[in-house]
Amino acid sequence: MLELFADGQAVTLDQVLTNREWRSAVQQQLEADFPDQVVVAVKLNIAGPIKNSLKIRQVFMAGWQVIKQAAVSDSAAIKKVHVDEQRITGPEAFLVLDGQLKKWKQELLRFEEDFALGRLFDCDVMADSEEGYQLSRRDLGLPPRRCLVCDEDAKVCAKDGRHSLSAVQAASNQLYRDYFVTDLTLPAWSRDFVVDAAVAACLQEVALAPKPGLVDPISAGAHHDMTVMTFVDSAVALRPYFEKAFELGQDFSQAEATNLLAALRPEGIKAEQAMYLVTDGVNTHKGAIFTLGILIAAYGLATQDKESTTLQEVLNFVQKISANVLTDDLVNSAHDRQEETAGHYQYRAYQLTGVRGEVAAGLPALAQVGLPTFRDRPGSVTNRLLDTLMALAGAIQDSTLIKRAKTPAIVQQMQDWMDEFFDLGGAETAAGHKYLTALNQTMIEQNLSIGGAADYLILTIFISRLSGLLS
Repeated sequence: MLELFADGQAVTLDQVLTNREWRSAVQQQLEADFPDQVVVAVKLNIAGPIKNSLKIRQVFMAGWQVIKQAAVSDSAAIKKVHVDEQRITGPEAFLVLDGQLKKWKQELLRFEEDFALGRLFDCDVMADSEEGYQLSRRDLGLPPRRCLVCDEDAKVCAKDGRHSLSAVQAASNQLYRDYFVTDLTLPAWSRDFVVDAAVAACLQEVALAPKPGLVDPISAGAHHDMTVMTFVDSAVALRPYFEKAFELGQDFSQAEATNLLAALRPEGIKAEQAMYLVTDGVNTHKGAIFTLGILIAAYGLATQDKESTTLQEVLNFVQKISANVLTDDLVNSAHDRQEETAGHYQYRAYQLTGVRGEVAAGLPALAQVGLPTFRDRPGSVTNRLLDTLMALAGAIQDSTLIKRAKTPAIVQQMQDWMDEFFDLGGAETAAGHKYLTALNQTMIEQNLSIGGAADYLILTIFISRLSGLLS
């Protein structure tokens, strides 16, 4: 199956030619408006009549994110940014920034050569006040662009018509699968980028609505002591902790990853104190402090001195970091019954390992449910995230839900609710949205909350931002 082209609409030659004129006019106007700056134009080379689709846009935004961060890392003054990812002829973007034309040509050509999806990109760099429009890859010391199918000179293959359209599309689709499906690729980002992604994930989760039983801008759900603003304050207060988690991962010995949790936990305690201080004692993100902190540290470990890593490598480090957590926290834990947490009680009463079991297993629902659901569901980002939340809620043994229901039997009820939701078509349908609103009322009446699924959604958003699935 060629997923890259699913749900796309074929374009006509006239539409392609009209778009070419539009692009030329935009570029000329930008050069006129910014004669002393460099203009970067970015589009995709997609063979065949379908030039845009959900997954084509995922390819584009993943690369566009890398290009933008290259400009930020270079401290270049950015004068203008324009993105139009919905064009029927394919996503396009323009960036106007300070710098030398030759330097940015080299930067973008290396991006096309080195970035995992770069061979699907076409980047033009121009400046009205400089010469160098015709600098070729050879002039800049780079090899000819390689063919998607056979790795030979792409121009020669195209001129000779060596490969069929289906072969080129299959090769393009394979690049997509290698990056997003087989094992999600995660570029090595700066500390600030990673921390921004973590804070944004916490904020995007609480801003999402309607969420059954959870706090959102429409309803407090079953949490009468919280509001959206409580979560906003909490997310901002956690920023120093996310920074520390990343730094620990970057600096810790990979061979001693099993010892990293002992170093991270004191920082987590400080983060909980910061959370309670700004929320006046309300627990907004305690679960996320544990899971997201470990995930950030694992990402830091996996990207040491590397240009990229994969989701599986990160999750392998999650397991290594958490290797002793079940034994130390549950099996051999000695505590007074009066001080027993919900996690300890559920382990003693039901043999459920809760969030500790999730991290010890490498956060399986993240790779198996959260990310695939967000990647593949149709519709807007908001609706895909709502679908992802419900899929996660039906896939895990949510300790928050079990605690409030006072029985693990609620897990099956949640799975039934999830099935009903997706039978209605999910959040992209009016019936699905209506169902979420009704389910929220049901969960309020029963004092139920899917806090564990919400934490998993934060992890999904975080990784989606690192990979370019969400930007």
